[in-house]
Amino acid sequence: MPIIVNKQLELEKTNQYRLSIQADLNGFSFSIVNDELRKCHFLYQSEFGAGEDIELFNKSLLKLTEGFPLLSRKFAKVDVIVNTHKYALVPLKLFREEDAWQQLKQLHLPDEYEEIDHALLESQQIAFVFAANSTFLNIIKKIQPQFRVFPSIFPIIRNAGLFPEHNKIFVQYHKGNIHVIITEGNRLLFCNSYPAIHFNTALYFIFLALKQTQLNQEQTTLFTSGNFRDEEIYNLTKYFPKVRFFRHPSIPLGPQEIEMKYAPLVFPL
Repeated sequence: MPIIVNKQLELEKTNQYRLSIQADLNGFSFSIVNDELRKCHFLYQSEFGAGEDIELFNKSLLKLTEGFPLLSRKFAKVDVIVNTHKYALVPLKLFREEDAWQQLKQLHLPDEYEEIDHALLESQQIAFVFAANSTFLNIIKKIQPQFRVFPSIFPIIRNAGLFPEHNKIFVQYHKGNIHVIITEGNRLLFCNSYPAIHFNTALYFIFLALKQTQLNQEQTTLFTSGNFRDEEIYNLTKYFPKVRFFRHPSIPLGPQEIEMKYAPLVFPL
C-alpha cells in the first residue's frame, strides 16, 4: 500500500534515484529517494508481515514483485535493509572476508536458509558481519541483480553524526527483539541486540547498556525507531528528558508512526 506517492515522480529518471528496500516485522517496504533534492518520491508498505513464517512471507513477496514493474526499473543505487539480530561488529583491521563465517559463528549460529554477508563502515573502522535469509535475497536479485545488503543497525550507526546531540542512545524495537546503539559524539560506544518480548524487558536492556557506557542519563538523548506504542514512548520520557524519533533531518515522512517504521529507508548508506 503506497504511503507517499509524489506526482512528480518521472519514471524515465529512476536511474537518478535510489531504491531502498526493507524487510522486518512490519513486512516488506521500499522507498524511492532523490538524494540530490533530498526528496522521497515513493514509499510503499506491504500488507503482509515478516513474522515467524518466513516461507509465507517470501511467497507473498514473490507475488508482489512479479506484479510491481516499478521495482524492476533501473536505479542509481539499490540498498536492502534486513532486520537481524545475528550480526557481529569486527574492527576493520581484523576483518577478512574469508573469515566472516567464523567471526559470526562465535556469537550466532546461522540457520540453513541464511547466508553470510558483510558491510564496511570506514568512518568507524568497523566491518558488519551478518546473516540474511537467502530466499529473500534471491527474490530481490530477480528484480534488481545488483544491490547492497545491510543489517538494520547499519543506517543508524552510519548516520548517527547527522544528529547534533553529543550523547545519544538509538533504540530499534520490534516485539521480540531490541537493538541498542550508543554514541558519544561521533564515536560508537556500544551496539548490541537482546530478546525482548515485552516493553519492560526492552527498558531493562536500555538501562543495562547505559550503565555499561556510564553516560549521564540526564544529558543523553534517546532516539526511537521500530514499533513503539504511544504509551511506551510516554514511559521513556519518564526516564529520559530528551526523547526523539529517528528521522532524517531534511526528508520528512509524516506522522511519527511512519517515521519510526520507515525512516531508515530514506537515509543514504
